[in-house]
Amino acid sequence: MTGIRLIIFSILFSAVGYSQTDSITLSRMNAKDLKKLGNNAVLQNDFNSSVDYYNAYLRYVPNDSKIQYRIAESYRKIRDYEKAEKFYLKSYTSNPEKNILALYYYADMCKANGKYEKAKEHYAKFAKEYKGKETLLKKQAKREIVFCDSIKTIIGQSQKFVIQHLDTSINKVHVELSPVSIDENTLLFASLRTNKKEYVTEGEDSANIPVRKFYTAKKINNNWVFEDEFMAGTYNKAGDNVGNASFTPDGNKMYYTVCKPNWKGITVCAIYMTEKVNGEWSEPLKLSKTINNPNYTNTQPAVSIDPVKGNEMIFYVSNRPKGKGGMDIWYFVYDKKKKIYKAPKNAGVKINTSKDELTPFFDNDTRSLYFSSEGLGGLGGLDIFKVTGSTKAWTNSENLGEPINSGADDIYYTISKNREEGFLVSNRKGGVSLKNSTCCDDIYSHKQTSYIHLFVAGNVKDISVNSAGALDSALVDIYLVDKKTNEQILVKTIITDKTGNYKTSLEAGNEYKVIARKPGYLNTSESTSIDTRTESMDKTFENNFELSKSSNKAITLENINYEFDRSDIMKNSTLALDTTLLKILTLNPDIIVEISSHTDDKGSEEYNQKLSQKRAESVVNYLISKGIDENRLRPKGYGESMPIAPNKNKNGTDNPEGRAKNRRTDFKIVGTITNFGEED
Repeated sequence: MTGIRLIIFSILFSAVGYSQTDSITLSRMNAKDLKKLGNNAVLQNDFNSSVDYYNAYLRYVPNDSKIQYRIAESYRKIRDYEKAEKFYLKSYTSNPEKNILALYYYADMCKANGKYEKAKEHYAKFAKEYKGKETLLKKQAKREIVFCDSIKTIIGQSQKFVIQHLDTSINKVHVELSPVSIDENTLLFASLRTNKKEYVTEGEDSANIPVRKFYTAKKINNNWVFEDEFMAGTYNKAGDNVGNASFTPDGNKMYYTVCKPNWKGITVCAIYMTEKVNGEWSEPLKLSKTINNPNYTNTQPAVSIDPVKGNEMIFYVSNRPKGKGGMDIWYFVYDKKKKIYKAPKNAGVKINTSKDELTPFFDNDTRSLYFSSEGLGGLGGLDIFKVTGSTKAWTNSENLGEPINSGADDIYYTISKNREEGFLVSNRKGGVSLKNSTCCDDIYSHKQTSYIHLFVAGNVKDISVNSAGALDSALVDIYLVDKKTNEQILVKTIITDKTGNYKTSLEAGNEYKVIARKPGYLNTSESTSIDTRTESMDKTFENNFELSKSSNKAITLENINYEFDRSDIMKNSTLALDTTLLKILTLNPDIIVEISSHTDDKGSEEYNQKLSQKRAESVVNYLISKGIDENRLRPKGYGESMPIAPNKNKNGTDNPEGRAKNRRTDFKIVGTITNFGEED
C-alpha cells in the first residue's frame, strides 16, 4: 500500500510529522537510539522522519537487511520511487531468504521508474522463489508479468492530450485533490494551502490543526488562477478535513467527504450531502450508517443518474467488508420516489481487484465510469481506467494510456463542462515537491488536441390517425455498441421537446444505436446505427422517428397455422411471425405481450384448453429462439372459450368458415419491462 492511500483514503491531517528531524543533530546520536526513533516514526506513519533516522542508523550498520527493508518501505510510502528501488534491491541482496517480499516491491519500483523489462524479470523471479503465505501477492506478480508485456500497447494507443501543471497559486507543496468543474470557468478543489512542512503535536487543540479545505480557482485568459475559499463555515469547519465534491447534473445537490479521527484515533471518512432549497444550500447532512459504516472509511462520492428511473446512483470508495480486496468501488441508490438511500453494493469484478481502486468519476453524457486502479495493470502505481455501461453490464476496463497515465499515481480524472478538457491529480515528476520529485499530488489539466463535436438530432412524429404529428415527451435511447462483445449498452435517454425535436452529443471513436419510444406507442422505425469511428470533423447526424399509438386490444396474427390436432407451428407460419410480431418486439424492446391461442369447439373443452396452451407456448418458444427475452412473453391458451364467429350455423349445421376464424393466434400488449435500467 503506497503513501497515497494514507492521504486519499482518509485525507489525513496535513503532511503529518511528529518529530522534526531537521532540528536534531543526527550525527551525535548512537545507532540504538536512531533505530528506535525510526521504528517509532513508522508506527506514527511519519515516514519522512523514519527515512532520516534509518539513513543515519545505516551509517553505523550499513548491512542491516531488516532496516534496509524498512527504509525501502518508508521511501515507497512517501513515493520516492528511485530510492525505494535502490533499498529494496539492497535488502533482498543482503538476505534473499528473509527479505523475499523486497523482490516483489523492487519490481514495483522498477515499473514506476519506467524499467518495464527489469520489472518483468523480477516479478518472474519473485513468483518462482516465493514460498510464503501471501498467495494474492504471488498471483499479482504473475499478472504483472502480463501487464508488463502490454505496456507497449498502452503507450502505442496513447490519445492526443496536452497535460498542463496548474500554477503555484493553486498547487502547493502538500497534496491537492478532487478537482471538479462547477462551470466552464470555475474549478472546485481541496487543499492544505501552505508551502512549508506542517507538524502536529500530540494533544494540540483540534481547532489549531491545519486541515484540508475547499477552494475555488477561476479561468482567466485561458489560465487557471486561485480565487478564494469555498463557502467558509458551511463546509470548511475547524478540525474537519473535507474534499471529494460531486454534483448532480443539474447542480442542485452536492455529495462530499468529511474525515475525522474515530474513537480509536484512526482517521475515517464519511459522506455528506447538501442541496439547494429556495436557492440556498442546506445544512450538510451526514448520510446514515447504512452508507457510512463508522468502522470503515467511506469516501470519494461520484454522482450518476439512472437514465431509466431518474434515480441518483452514487459510486464511492470504501474498505467495508465483503469487497474484492483493498479499497473497492461501491455504489448506492437514492430512490427519489421513496426518498430513501438503499444499501450499498459492490461495483463488481470488472472494476474491483484484490488491490486498490480509487477516485471514481461518472460521465453521465457517455455513461462512462472513470477510476484509478492498482490491480488492473498499467504504467505503474495507480493508472486511470474507463468502463462504460451500468452495474448490470460494464464494458471491459480500458487503460487511458499516456500522457494521462504515467509511472506514478494518477488519480481524480474528471471531464469539464465543455468536454474538451478536464483535470487529473498526479505525483509525476514536475510537480511542486515537498521532499522528493514524486512525493506529492498536484492538479493537472488535460485537453484534447483535436476534439470533435458530434451530435445526433432529429424529430419524433405520431403517425396515428388524427394525430397532430409532432410527439413531445417521447424518449430517444442512445445505445453504445461494445467494441468487443457487440452488446448494446444504454448510455443516455433524451426527452423530445414540445415540437418533437431532440439533440444530444456523441463521442468520437464509437458505434451507436438510436431508437425512439413512448409509453402507449409502438415504434414503426428501425433503430439507427451511427458510426463515429471514422469522423474527423464536427458533424450532426440527423435521425427522425415515427411512432404509432398502441392498443391493449387483441390483434390476430394472420397465417399462423398448425398441423391438425398438433401444437407445432408449420414452417410457412414462421415468415408471418418474422414480419409481424417478431418485428414489433424487436422495434419495441420494452413491451410485454400476451400470446393467446384459440380453438373451435370440436373435442372436449379440457382437451381444447390444453391444445391451445401448447400452441401459444410453441409461438413463444419460436420467438425466444429468435432472441426475444422470455420475460416479455406470456403464453395463454383460451381453448374454445372466446369465439369470434359461430362454430355452427343457425340451423345447426357446421360452419367451417366460423371455425377457421376461431382457430387463431392473437397477441396484445399487456405491459412494459425495463431490461436496461440500473439495479434497485
